[in-house]
Amino acid sequence: MAVMRLNFISKELGMATNVTAILPSFDQGFDVGKTLDEVYRPKEKYPVLWLLHGGSGDDADYLNWTNIARYAVEYNCAVICPCDYNAAYSDYPRGAKYYKYITEELRDFIFSRFPALSDRREDNFIGGLSMGSGGAMKIAMERCEDYSYALIMSGGISPKGRLTGGHAAFREKIIAAGWPMPKQPFDVTRPDIEALAAENIEKGRNVPKFILACGESDSIAYAAHCYAKELLGELGYDPIVFSLPGYNHEWDFWEIVLARVFRDWLPTRQKIKTDVTADAWKPADQK
Repeated sequence: MAVMRLNFISKELGMATNVTAILPSFDQGFDVGKTLDEVYRPKEKYPVLWLLHGGSGDDADYLNWTNIARYAVEYNCAVICPCDYNAAYSDYPRGAKYYKYITEELRDFIFSRFPALSDRREDNFIGGLSMGSGGAMKIAMERCEDYSYALIMSGGISPKGRLTGGHAAFREKIIAAGWPMPKQPFDVTRPDIEALAAENIEKGRNVPKFILACGESDSIAYAAHCYAKELLGELGYDPIVFSLPGYNHEWDFWEIVLARVFRDWLPTRQKIKTDVTADAWKPADQK
């Protein structure tokens, strides 16, 4: 697998930042016996999943805690993981512009430096978990023209005027336990996702296909997940909805979701094993 950790100075952040990039490459389980052109397909443009990490994480989270690198290679899909530093994927009026960095600068950087990656809307997907799901939701609603799918893991839409506990209660418990959980400044713009969702339909915008996934024991995000499922369904988004009993706000659940994302929901196709590879992996008594 081809995994790179890029580090460069961002104009919009005003500092150096890391990006984990996973690119399609040779795979011993599928590509033994293929020519170099068949493996690297120089004339092909690859789809891209922009994957946003959760609170207190960084760009390496998915690489460290899931099989995302294997899925990227097996399904010929690049995965780009930026770092947000607990900024909730927002622009700070007096500081770094994280939203603009991810939606504009990083896209320009990646597509100009990696021309094999497709910049077409139908080949670009945005996703995230927890805090990253909030970023993915915001970006997908505001930038419909850039992404065809939006993966919302352990997140959703908070109901207006309803106290659901969730993240706020979790945050207070974590702070009380001695973990320094940063809070966003009051002057950071927070879009009205519910209003945006309705406005997109009213204006006839080409909205992404939303994938809403949450563990049913997730006290942080399940209420927002259920409300997003209800609201987006009523508005006509027709989201893919996935939940499992017994799972909380945890990597075990997110790993299950990512496997399903590539196999069943995104327009990605798993590589086909060559006869040589398939034969090599057969049990001895079947050869």
